[in-house]
Amino acid sequence: MASAPTITLELPEIETASPLVVVADLHLDVADERGGTDFARWLSGLQGVGTLAILGDLFDAWVGPAQEQMPGAPAVLDALLALARRGTPVLVVHGNRDFLLDRSFEARSGARVLRDGFTTRLADGSRAAFVHGDTLCTLDTAYQRLRRVARSRPVAWIAPRLPLAVGAAIARRLRRASVSAVARKPSEEKSVQRAAAQTLVREAAVALLVCGHVHEFRDEELPGGARWIVLDAFGGARDALLLGDRALVALRARDLVGRDCTRLDVP
Repeated sequence: MASAPTITLELPEIETASPLVVVADLHLDVADERGGTDFARWLSGLQGVGTLAILGDLFDAWVGPAQEQMPGAPAVLDALLALARRGTPVLVVHGNRDFLLDRSFEARSGARVLRDGFTTRLADGSRAAFVHGDTLCTLDTAYQRLRRVARSRPVAWIAPRLPLAVGAAIARRLRRASVSAVARKPSEEKSVQRAAAQTLVREAAVALLVCGHVHEFRDEELPGGARWIVLDAFGGARDALLLGDRALVALRARDLVGRDCTRLDVP
């Protein structure tokens, strides 16, 4: 049976402009010169987005500022910065692959990095929480222990000081280790848990919880009436969420390109 421990997260309340567009789990490989090209093109095609939120794993691996020099990074960073300069605030939540995104990334991309996620007040007055989703995998106790160590102060201190070659090597090793570990785990153990989602909703006092992480869409009502939405990985059938003044719509991110998102805010 799924356990529901206390979930202590840092979730600042942030004022977001409407419509809010949410995506997650892009897993961009910046070691490849073209690893971020499609996403950069998607960003450049966005119109009428009030706020863009990326709920973790923007990158397949990120171990420090040295990775800003990798072949595929400039296209992504430049596109994020261009969107921010066009007046669309960008929020990036740490994922389990890119939890070392820091102030250097913020300065280079124009985005705001959030350690655990955030809450915001929606147009109808209700509150919503946005997290990556890995903290909801409460049956995976080994991962939760590793998460605490990986996000410790010593790790955060050394990451910005790593040379590019060392950082790239660590990123490759971490990526291989993660893929191998996930493949060995039972599906239930590595899944987000309904009981954990219910706990987070109660502790954050929200009516809507949105996350990613498991790359499989779901939209369900939790006990007590709160709504829980899990997004597909970027590129999936329902990999984006648009929250406007009148509507909440799950759709394909690619269908937003070249369209005025304010006109999609239709109940």
